[in-house]
Amino acid sequence: MEKITFTEKRNELDELLNLVGNYSEKADDNHVHLNLTGPDLTDDDAERAVDVLEEKTKYLPLKRNLTVMVDCNCGDLLDLSKKVKDSIRKQLIPLLYYVDLDLRRLSRVSAAMMVFGVLAMGTASLLSELSFNPYALHEILVIASWVFIWAAVETFFFDRRKLKNRKHHLYRIYFAEFVRTNSK
Repeated sequence: MEKITFTEKRNELDELLNLVGNYSEKADDNHVHLNLTGPDLTDDDAERAVDVLEEKTKYLPLKRNLTVMVDCNCGDLLDLSKKVKDSIRKQLIPLLYYVDLDLRRLSRVSAAMMVFGVLAMGTASLLSELSFNPYALHEILVIASWVFIWAAVETFFFDRRKLKNRKHHLYRIYFAEFVRTNSK
């Protein structure tokens, strides 16, 4: 095995860092290639195609439109891109539905945790005003209130963001332009 010196490794790393530093998201052309094996797209094939498109478009900026280049060695079918688009859209509808359900569920859970946290904090404040001082119960309620309030904030602002991002990516795939490329 050939020994690589430290300076050679460092030069390679510097070259990589230079390429990464000069990269711009404008370099992405927002074209994604989708390779198909045949003209008929079953539900399983469409589901796999949606997974592939989600993975390939994950790091593309959402600001611009998406073009899916359909590569298929399946003869001269004029309506192939329309068939592929319809099959993929059919698979995206349930995904979008379940993402919307999850978003609503997370909103409800977040609101419930916030209410519980505020009630616990209010109860702790009322306990501190009593003539006898249940110190341990007061501290437990204060800690529980902050935990529930933080969990509500985390759910609402962080967990929902992931789902909203996925929803925007799925919308982008749904509204993508599907173009058939010339196969060899």
